[in-house]
Amino acid sequence: MRKTILLALMAVVATTAVTAQETEKRDDRRGPNPEKRVEKQVKHLDKKLKLSDSQKEQLKEFYGEFNKAQQARMEQMRLQEKQDRDALNSKINSILTDEQKAKYAEMKEKDKEMWKEGHKGSGRGEGKGRGHGPGRKHLPGRGHGDHGGMDSFDGGTGQ
Repeated sequence: MRKTILLALMAVVATTAVTAQETEKRDDRRGPNPEKRVEKQVKHLDKKLKLSDSQKEQLKEFYGEFNKAQQARMEQMRLQEKQDRDALNSKINSILTDEQKAKYAEMKEKDKEMWKEGHKGSGRGEGKGRGHGPGRKHLPGRGHGDHGGMDSFDGGTGQ
């Protein structure tokens, strides 16, 4: 009985440790903390180039400015995409009958729910609705981010 409890406890501790490591890796990839990302970039350059303290400070500034500009561009792009999507939906609705409009709105709502379900959690490929259909497998060495164009589709053969 004690062995069973001890094994169960060890399994819980191991699972918690693995989950924490995976979360940390995911956070590193996504870079939710811009300051941490800048520190990492400067540290990498320092390791390769042996930077002075003054150079490190300047690089932190440069990366900070760059990241702010990138964020602004991404936000502008998101807004433009939303406007383009809204314009497309208006055009589509302009040619549909009332019955078709209702069905189209329902379809869009279902797609929205599927998208939300597929993006639940904190990483790509988690949840339902995105990623792999029946027969789709990851190839060795390929992560969840490789769902691009037709080049990455293996037709369910796993090759």
